Amino acid sequence: MSARALRLLPALLLACSGGGPTPTAPTPPPPAAAPAPAVPSDSPPVPSDSPPVPADSPPLATPAPLAAIELTFVGDIIFGRYRGDNTFDAIPGPDDHPFAEIAETMRSDLLIGNLETPLTRDLPHKSPIGAQYRFGASKEMAQHLVDGGFTALSLANNHAFDLRAQGMLDSPVILRELGLIPLGASRTEPPLFRVETIERNHWKVGILAVTARRNAPHFDGTPELPFLSTTDFDALLSPVIAAARPSHDLIIVFVHWGEEYADDPAPHQRRAAKALLDHGADLVVGHHPHVLQGIERHGRGAVAYSLGNFLFENTHDIPRLTGVLRARFTPERCLETLTFHPAYIKRIPSKHPAPATRGLGKQVRERMTTLSASLDTSFELRGEDLTLSSFPCTPATAPPPPAPTPAAP
Repeated sequence: MSARALRLLPALLLACSGGGPTPTAPTPPPPAAAPAPAVPSDSPPVPSDSPPVPADSPPLATPAPLAAIELTFVGDIIFGRYRGDNTFDAIPGPDDHPFAEIAETMRSDLLIGNLETPLTRDLPHKSPIGAQYRFGASKEMAQHLVDGGFTALSLANNHAFDLRAQGMLDSPVILRELGLIPLGASRTEPPLFRVETIERNHWKVGILAVTARRNAPHFDGTPELPFLSTTDFDALLSPVIAAARPSHDLIIVFVHWGEEYADDPAPHQRRAAKALLDHGADLVVGHHPHVLQGIERHGRGAVAYSLGNFLFENTHDIPRLTGVLRARFTPERCLETLTFHPAYIKRIPSKHPAPATRGLGKQVRERMTTLSASLDTSFELRGEDLTLSSFPCTPATAPPPPAPTPAAP
């Protein structure tokens, strides 16, 4: 081979190799996945996993455990009355604070009283009715209830019509405007008897406020008072309590009933109260007689038949004796203690409730212990107060959690 051919041999070999590196063998593809089995068209959809919670979302809330709760109750409250010449005679003066002296005794999670007077925006100078005892009050007077720490007031009593239909309509509206809860207001729509719910500190407290006393019949076209005879309590109120029981932690019956100035409840009152407790009420608290009556244990609860007057113009020896009833319930929804704080209506500088101590306290306690003893109920003396304890703890069923939404078919 010539020298020139030897020089061209490397170029010829490179041209035959394609001019680049030798290619590697291709990687075989992965085996194809087996097809998923077909889902029949009538099969329910397979639930997907829950969506992720965004990082900035708060944790899901858990129901807060209940702590013990205390409720306090007082009797009849008015702010004045129309006298014989039909002019209004106010009880508290413009600079008076009628509940200041007893505010600490009344303090609790819920304070409830009987407002034995209708409210109106412009109190008339003359009463619109001709009855002997005629009550009324303005919104400005009702501000005393706010200052006293009240939570709710019952309007179910025999003086609801003292300012006629306008007072029946105005009263619950004015209370709400003041931040107070009206109970037992006259109705313009059914149901006439209802459990009204107050929520405090994770408790759902149901109040059934009714009256077995009225001063005027129901007139067509006017709101209707939640009125019924005591002998009808079991038939008409027990179903209302039973229906409300599963959705409430407590059920309280707050009732205007009984005979004025009577020392003892009538037998039919005792039967009615016990029937309400047997059907799920935790406590029955009464008013109207204008004097204190006894307290009676029954089952897991009790009945306070009358708390008497509280802010009232009658300051005779027996009607001026009054008190504050305190009920303490455990987180298990059981009545732990029922305490009676003695009080009286003080005459100066204007009539107002005050704690009863020393000689007056002894007088109030003697009346309460004597009248309760006739109902087979005895108290423990704790300082100036009378206390009942050791109630059976067989609570009603707690309100159930919301039912889960059923899956679509």
